[in-house]
Amino acid sequence: MGELAVQSEPDANDVASGNIRIERPSSREELEEFARLPFEVYGARAAWWPPDASGEIDLVSGRSSLARFLEIEPLCARRDGKVVARVSAVVNRRYIEHWGEPLGHLIHFEALEAEGAAVAALIKTASEWLRGRGMRAVRSGFAAFLDYPYTIDNYGQLSSFLLRANPPSYHRYLKGSGFETEKGQADFTAPLDANALERYRRMVAAAGAAGTTIRSWREYGYLAAIDEWTDVTNAAFDRHWGWNPVAREEVRPMLMPLWETPVADLSMLAMRDGEVVGAVFSVPDFSPMLARLRSGARFQPERGGGSRGALINVGVLEGGRGHGIGGAMAARSFLAMAERGMRYAGYTLVVDDNWASRRTAAALGAHVTGNFLTYRRNL
Repeated sequence: MGELAVQSEPDANDVASGNIRIERPSSREELEEFARLPFEVYGARAAWWPPDASGEIDLVSGRSSLARFLEIEPLCARRDGKVVARVSAVVNRRYIEHWGEPLGHLIHFEALEAEGAAVAALIKTASEWLRGRGMRAVRSGFAAFLDYPYTIDNYGQLSSFLLRANPPSYHRYLKGSGFETEKGQADFTAPLDANALERYRRMVAAAGAAGTTIRSWREYGYLAAIDEWTDVTNAAFDRHWGWNPVAREEVRPMLMPLWETPVADLSMLAMRDGEVVGAVFSVPDFSPMLARLRSGARFQPERGGGSRGALINVGVLEGGRGHGIGGAMAARSFLAMAERGMRYAGYTLVVDDNWASRRTAAALGAHVTGNFLTYRRNL
């Protein structure tokens, strides 16, 4: 592991004295230690989502399908020999080309409590690495397929699938390192009760009467549906804050393993005049399979335990907008969740100023059940 020089901060005496060292993990043992820090941060909780440690190691080692677009530098902070904080600095060439903005990202950020000096040194080093590669700003808390925003409520509870459940100290750490709030996002939840299900049937019927056909990915053909989802999402999200295009070749390996799960029945495509104009990606409740639950603890039904599915994203091509297609696809997805015994449906993640999506959530009877932030600072 190569030690990196860190200029001491005025209030970071531990850094200056050598008690804190910023290092780049490189060996398999060091990378596993990097990937396992979340187990120390969250391991005492009643319920939490453990990371995909092997996937993180593949990403920072350049073996991921995303690696050809990225330059990535994993870093960790050690206090007296123990890893107490980590982060990966990322230059995403595809994002930079798409938006014409020299913006870097900080992903994989995790830290133990009371480690402000270590975090400050860690972020300082990561920022200097990005600045040395021409970046003029840095974001943490949103990057397509790489990073998710920081929760600002529901601390200690099981987060919605894919979303963070960070400790409240992370906001102090990031703002202490010069970050500002860039965007807010909301996670919505809809109860799948009788009134809601009747509303959803009407929404699907109305879309059909207006000439829209909605089919599940299984009905359409799962592999072909993955490709259609990729194309629709790239087009529909082309100007969506934070997004960058993704390729069929990288999406297929991520989603193909899910074809035997209810994902194929919950995810939807919408067609008009024989052309796909909308796509929804939804997942069942993966908490019984993937979440860690302390012995004797129980999931809250609106959080997991087999009772909450989640619509991860919905996109409609510009020419198909104004026909209720997004709401109808979501409605059919929620009906499919109810048919499989789920009692709640998540609608996530919606940027605060995306009023079209917020109106769709309201039409579905969903309400805000979680709030999140993305941070940014100039370099």
